[in-house]
Amino acid sequence: MVLLLIVVPSALLTVFQLSSINQQEDAFETIYERQLKSVILSLNMYADDVVGQWASKVAYLWQDTKDGNAELVDFIEGNSQIQGAVLYAFSEKAGLSNPVVLGNVTSDIAAQVLDSCSASQNSISRLFTYLQSNYQKVISFSLAKEPESSVFVFAILNSQGDRWVGTLIVNTEKFLIDILAPRIQSTAQQDMAMAVKSSRNGSVLYANNKSTEFNDNDIHEKLWQLPNYSIYLKPLGNTTEALIKKRSRNNLSLLVAVDVLLLLGAILIYRNVRKQLHLAKIKADFVSNVSHEIRTPLALISMYAESLQLNRVRGEDKLQRCYLIIYREAKRLSGIVNNILNFSKMESGKRKFTFDAFDLNEIIRNVVARYQYEMQTNQVEFVLHIDKKIPQVWGDKEAIDEALVNLIDNAIKYSKDQKYVEIGTGAEGDKIWVEVKDHGIGIQRNEQNLIFDQFYRVTEGNLAQDTKGSGLGLNIVKNITNAHRGSITVQSEPGKGSVFRLCLPRAKEY
Repeated sequence: MVLLLIVVPSALLTVFQLSSINQQEDAFETIYERQLKSVILSLNMYADDVVGQWASKVAYLWQDTKDGNAELVDFIEGNSQIQGAVLYAFSEKAGLSNPVVLGNVTSDIAAQVLDSCSASQNSISRLFTYLQSNYQKVISFSLAKEPESSVFVFAILNSQGDRWVGTLIVNTEKFLIDILAPRIQSTAQQDMAMAVKSSRNGSVLYANNKSTEFNDNDIHEKLWQLPNYSIYLKPLGNTTEALIKKRSRNNLSLLVAVDVLLLLGAILIYRNVRKQLHLAKIKADFVSNVSHEIRTPLALISMYAESLQLNRVRGEDKLQRCYLIIYREAKRLSGIVNNILNFSKMESGKRKFTFDAFDLNEIIRNVVARYQYEMQTNQVEFVLHIDKKIPQVWGDKEAIDEALVNLIDNAIKYSKDQKYVEIGTGAEGDKIWVEVKDHGIGIQRNEQNLIFDQFYRVTEGNLAQDTKGSGLGLNIVKNITNAHRGSITVQSEPGKGSVFRLCLPRAKEY
């Protein structure tokens, strides 16, 4: 359920984000193309401004003279891009008349200009309408017989209010190279490749990057004042498509990384929830088991104490037996409580150990001696294989005593009818070891690493299920061993018993 609550929203979010990424990339492509086209727009506006300034200058300098104007001639000659100018008187009825030719304009070119202007009389009439609104509009066209030349046409009102039509004949290539190319170069710099191509034959008149090829798939726009020519633009390094693909890959990579993190987070949460639920179950079992463990000795102590109080026990032997049972159960109860208290201290890091050199064999003999009652009543067989030559151990005697008691208790509890406990000691390198061996039910291989975890109990088999315990004994043994910088290992096979080896440091090492 936890995985579903996280994975399903994550999957839906991924689908939404993928759709969103596609929409964003389409929007990004549109915006990016608009930005590039705005560069072309700025160049068109610049060219338009230059032509507009020329037209305004001619209109300002033109006077109603048939012999021309010296300042106007100087202006034309001062701009090498302008071949010359032809000015016509204009009326709606008569059209164009009284041409005034200035500069290097041949009669053939003048005739072509007149023909083109006469064919566009309606457009020329609108130029005067714009002029009355203080807007100097310029129209342009190319000469059929002189494709290398372009003509700019504009309206003029002289000081007497007469209408004139001004035409500037411009060398197209010189206009592009001298006027537009420097602007292209400063605009493009090192980021873009730009070129001006003829729409008639596809020839490139100018390019700021000679190695770049341009085609109709690239971003391009016609020049307003030179409609037979177009400006082409291409980003250097990566194309627009490549930039969009790279951005898409980065977004997808980020999305995948987020999804992986969410999935890992879901897995971690799921595992943590499972662990917490398992721990809660173990704790509940622990409380139940400890309650049973405590209840049994308390019930026996209470029952025999009541019998003694009511003088129901007759005979010295029966009295001694009652005393022994009360003592044994009180000791058992004390052991359970001590285990819980010691575990609590270890968990909180408050348990203190007092280290000293001591004889491990002596500790073993003292522990075994305390099991005399079990030997008699439960027919427990103890076998000792003690190496008398082992050196002393460095550690806490009470803690090692407690560890041995836990190991022996488990050996007795998890043995069937044949309750056999074999204890041996020896030395290996810089460690002293003690082994506790039994002929009990054994432990499955997959559980051998788990038995040292807190609250964990083996439950396979009838004996394991019926045997009560807190699940703390082996965890306490491991904690004691770790505190002594030692180790605890187990060798076991189901149905054939177990061997626990506890390794401790020599005293001389300290």
